[in-house]
Amino acid sequence: MQNIYEETVKKVEQGSKFYINFPKRVLKVNGKRIINNGEYDGELGIKQSDNPLDVITELFVRYHHSLPSERSNQKRKSYFRALPEHKLSDEDMLYGEPREVSQIKLELYVLMAILTGILKWDDFAKDLWFWQSPEHKELILLKEWIEPNKEINNPKNNDYVRNEI
Repeated sequence: MQNIYEETVKKVEQGSKFYINFPKRVLKVNGKRIINNGEYDGELGIKQSDNPLDVITELFVRYHHSLPSERSNQKRKSYFRALPEHKLSDEDMLYGEPREVSQIKLELYVLMAILTGILKWDDFAKDLWFWQSPEHKELILLKEWIEPNKEINNPKNNDYVRNEI
């Protein structure tokens, strides 16, 4: 892929399934690994930011107020929580983005910010095991997503098995 971020978002907009694993640094689209253990071909396609938490917060707010669908409701895993349909405002219902699209934008940005090194745990949450946004209490980042336990990522350690789509 030339621009992994843009091309992945377009594929999800067209109905492709995706899977992201922050600790293992994995992105799958329709079962095909695009990023595997942090390795990829092509350009990630995100802009460097002085404050990636601002971008993550903006993407989270869009996701939090996104429109669910039958497809998004069947998804087994999401790193972040969005509002259920009955709690969305009229404005959300009129102008909200489809949930799968806003989810891939948010999760893929976080993954790519980790890979590029612009999201560094010690820069915003040193000595903590999680970070919670002061403005949006539902936005939480875990240290293990950004600085995973080395034993978990070790392929020789077969004790840690995670179901993937």
